[in-house]
Parts: sequence; structure tokens; C-alpha cells
Amino acid sequence: MNKPTVLIVGPYGVVGGAIARRMAADSAWDVITVSRRDATDGLNATQLSVDLLDPQALAGTEILSRVTHLVYAAYLERPTMAETTAPNLTMLAHTLDGLTAAGAPLEHVILTGGGKSYGEHLGAYKTPAKESDPRLLGPIFYNDQEDLLALRADRDGFTFTVLRPDVVIGFSLGSPMNLLNAIGVYASLSKAAGVPLRFPGTAGAWTALHQITDADLLASAVSWALTAESARGEIFNVTNGDQFRWQHIWDDIANAFDMPTAAPQPMSLAAQMFDKEPAWNALRAAHGLRPTPYEQLTSWEFADSLWAADFDMVQSTIKIRQAGFAGSLDSHHNIATKLRQLRRDKFLP
Repeated sequence: MNKPTVLIVGPYGVVGGAIARRMAADSAWDVITVSRRDATDGLNATQLSVDLLDPQALAGTEILSRVTHLVYAAYLERPTMAETTAPNLTMLAHTLDGLTAAGAPLEHVILTGGGKSYGEHLGAYKTPAKESDPRLLGPIFYNDQEDLLALRADRDGFTFTVLRPDVVIGFSLGSPMNLLNAIGVYASLSKAAGVPLRFPGTAGAWTALHQITDADLLASAVSWALTAESARGEIFNVTNGDQFRWQHIWDDIANAFDMPTAAPQPMSLAAQMFDKEPAWNALRAAHGLRPTPYEQLTSWEFADSLWAADFDMVQSTIKIRQAGFAGSLDSHHNIATKLRQLRRDKFLP
């Protein structure tokens, strides 16, 4: 009996990377990945290096005729939400077109979305946000992607699931939405400068309820949703399952770097970290860190936007639990553990 084959689009971001590693380690699946980047060593998958903005990118790709499942985790950043919609919708459409042209026996699709569906990029929103909440006025590109999937699923006979994580933390380079890297680099440079670790966000963000999604937990949810009948045709929020306040977790972060804390000092990290490349290069040389260019470590603008959120960011996860996925993590322990692992693996000093 042939194994099912999963196509993972966007396998090298913080989300897609965790999903690709999880699925490639599962002997029950054959894995194909699609990205503009070249293949990563050590991943048990067949990599197709293409640009999905090209409508012919997947034309004549015979291996796609084996694909039974699709996990779509690609994302293309643009300056505004309005500009973001067209390319991200186009890439999804070209992926589906390529599978149709190849005659793939597609059964199920998983789309990774996020908290923007609830308007958290706009400001304070209804909490806890639930999957049944009415949509907001766009542009919100997740809505367009979901509508396209619904149209194609009805036409072509596959089913789909939408998973909505929020503030995903994990291991990835060159991914702008990676708060873990921002925390780690900011703390490392603060320690090297001999200054305590200060929370750089707003006073409101310091005390508001926030949440995260561990990338490996999300990958487990993807693995579950690929085959669970209860996931068919559904949208699920996926977070660690708890909430926290930065004021209560900040000491745990500092302890992961063996450094003291001090009172918060609101600042723009995009401005404050702009000139820190020489300092990072010195740290990299002194500690034998991996040769990662400074500009690929994180997006300081992304960190600034999260730490300016002076309102609660809470999504309900009861729906996915009732459907059968019970994964959860303690976020305090999760963040500190991930940061220590980045240090052990020589991403951070």
C-alpha cells in the first residue's frame, strides 16, 4: 500500500519548518516541500525550489501526481495588508493549480492562518476570540485564502482545515515574524553591553494578557488535523492553551541568559538595534556562533508591534480540544526552554 504524500509549502519559516521536521520524521508519510530556498540538509523530504508567484512554477512537475495532502504555510511580507493580499492569494492559487494539472489525488488541505483574522493587528479586539466570531472588514488576506480554498474544495472534492496560531515561537532564520529570535538577540546584546534586561514595550503591554503558540505544538496539531475526521471543514485556534503577562515572565527570560532585570523602558527596537550589527558580529566571533547575518536574525519592527499591544490578546482553544486535540504547554517554561536551546545550539551566545 502506498504511503500518503504531504506537500508542505513554506517549509523553512518558523511555522513551516516545524511542520516539515515533524512530518519528515513520521515514517507513515512521504514528504515533498516547496520553497524558493534550496533544500535544507538533513530533512527527509523531496524539495522543489520554485517561485510560486510564477504561474508555471509547478508545470510539468510529475512528482506532484502523488500528493494526497497539502499543508500551506507560505507567507510573503509586504508593507501593508492591502499589498500583502494579492501575492499570498496568488501563491496559494498557483499551488492548487499545479496540483490539479498534475492530477494529484488531493484529499485534504491545511491552511495556517493567524490572529489577524480577529483584528489583533488593528488594536483591541473581542476576547477570548472564537472561530465563530464574524469576519472583519478587510483587507485581511487570510479571508481571501479561506474563500479560495472553499471554492476549490467544492469544485475539486477535497476537504480543508484552517489552523490559527498566534505569535509562533520556534527555530527559524530569515523569518520576520519570529519573536523568539528578537528576545534572544536583544537579551544577548544587552548582556554584552553590561546593561540589565529591560522590557522595551509599552506600559500597557507589560501588564496585558498575551499568548504564544509553540511551533512544535502547532506541528502536532497539523499532524492530527491531516487525518482527523473531526477536523474536516473546520477552523481551529491553536495556542499553548494558557496566557501570561510579560511582567510575570520577564524574570524567567532574564534567568535564561543569567542576567539581571531592571524597570521597563519603552523604546523602539527598530531604532535602538539599528547600529548593533558590529556588536553582534563581535559576539558571533567570540562565542563561535553560527554564521547568521545580523539582518536575517529577526524583524525588530515585528517585535515592536507585539510589545506595543497594550490590550489582551486571547484566543479560545476550547473548540480544538473538544474536537480531539489536547496538546498544551506552559508558556513561561516554553519560552525559557527555547531560549536556552538556542544558546546550546550556538544560535545565541
